[in-house]
Amino acid sequence: MPSRARDGSPKSATIAERVQAILDSKELTLYGVSQQSAERYGRPTRFFLPHNLYYDLRAGSFRPSIHQVAALSRMSGYRVADWLRVFGFNLEDITRLQVLLPSKRTILLDASLTDPNEWVSCFDNRDDGVSIPSIAPLGKLLKESSGRRISSFQYSGARRFLYAKIGSEDALAFPELLPGSIVRVNPDIVDSACREDSLISDRIFLLEHSKGFCCCRIRLLGNGVIMPFDAGLRFAQVELRCPQEARLWGAVDLELRPLLHSEEPQAPKDLARHWKPQPLPAHESFGQLLRTTRRRRRLSVREAGRISHTVAEILKDERYATSPSSLGDYELRNMPPRDFHKIVSLCSIYGLPFESVMRRIGVDTVKAGTESMPDRYLSRAVAGMAAKNAAVVIIHTGFVKKLLEGWQVIPFFLRDTLTYFSGSAHVSLDDFFWVGGDDDPLHPYLARGLVALVNRRRKSPLHFLSKPLWQQPIYVVLKRDGTYLAACCEVENGALVVHPYGRDFHRDETYRLHQDAEVVGQVVAIARQLP
Repeated sequence: MPSRARDGSPKSATIAERVQAILDSKELTLYGVSQQSAERYGRPTRFFLPHNLYYDLRAGSFRPSIHQVAALSRMSGYRVADWLRVFGFNLEDITRLQVLLPSKRTILLDASLTDPNEWVSCFDNRDDGVSIPSIAPLGKLLKESSGRRISSFQYSGARRFLYAKIGSEDALAFPELLPGSIVRVNPDIVDSACREDSLISDRIFLLEHSKGFCCCRIRLLGNGVIMPFDAGLRFAQVELRCPQEARLWGAVDLELRPLLHSEEPQAPKDLARHWKPQPLPAHESFGQLLRTTRRRRRLSVREAGRISHTVAEILKDERYATSPSSLGDYELRNMPPRDFHKIVSLCSIYGLPFESVMRRIGVDTVKAGTESMPDRYLSRAVAGMAAKNAAVVIIHTGFVKKLLEGWQVIPFFLRDTLTYFSGSAHVSLDDFFWVGGDDDPLHPYLARGLVALVNRRRKSPLHFLSKPLWQQPIYVVLKRDGTYLAACCEVENGALVVHPYGRDFHRDETYRLHQDAEVVGQVVAIARQLP
């Protein structure tokens, strides 16, 4: 059934007027579009657009299905994602929810849904002539400049990375990777899974098998047979044949690690006991895809239904909630929901790529429009900004150049998920610290680090003798000479004691609190490169 809004609501009337304005800009009429949809797809199909669409939209009793949105896209030339925004859907919500929702197993994040024409804030070097310190707040190194479109940061030849979220039951790379971490995967590094003189890979790889995804090192057995390497002996040793039973997606080269709620991963029973590998699924229907993915993520339909209510709470719309019986019908009857709210929930909960779902329900986005809608139809930016920044010459020097060299590609899809890493809805530039200049850091997590996110309200340092290194909180300290250090520390008898855990020997350092040193805050997340 189509989703319903309150009859005659102003929002519904606004949508109808906007659709009419968009069609007028392309010299199209609703009657003509309706006739084209009938000729191209047929009246009995889901793609048919009724000639009374404006009336239905104003009445608030109708929202077009994804098939009708695809038909509008193809006939107008505008992108499917832009038409969905006209009707109140933002595809970037799918990726944001995939990050925010809990997950037992590692999932791929759909980072392809970022709108390249969205405007974002930009920053320039504050002073090019000053040497870059080892640790410093970004607010002292960068200054805000005019906004730019995301597409202006993209260039031909740039690497296309994949991103995954580590699940709570993925312990193969623990403690090098923690549950909840977002990792970047380089698909170009696959053939070098193992060095010629070693049977175990130096790198951590994203591996897919019939039971799902995991991040681990690889043991090479020869003849295309590999085995996930588990140094902790928590998982059964299972041999996998590539590419029939396993697929290497690439090497993990960067980790975005949240540190607020670090927990030890659990080894699930189905992977701890010996299991028989199955061929990777291929050519699945919509219902088969849902069933296979749900089982790989170790979710029951009741659990998926409960998580859908969390989706509805986050997006503040009860139409995203889906009952377990409906989820079962989608799988058994192979019938996708007409209501696009449900499709958003399914992609978010199951970790499904949006394009993959579209193909299975008969929507070919390749044949849809490719032109971006003007900002005025989507409220992307204030009027005049596009003209002001129409000809942008991107010149990276100084600290900006060094920062971008570490990232290579900026993960813009994470810009609305800072709450997940910080635990706070209010994050500013001063909460981010550059930590990439310290060649001998006092904590191993800071080795090859790039940027740390600091909660400046947590100024009471704690050090737990009974907890392992990966659970020890890290703090940023400002010394009297104006330099910063990042390390584990605590207060003893009014003195600040710094406990180094670096690869080289360092004695504990003691500072007079509030005189020789001041605690800036606790590191709650860190972005670091992996070798």
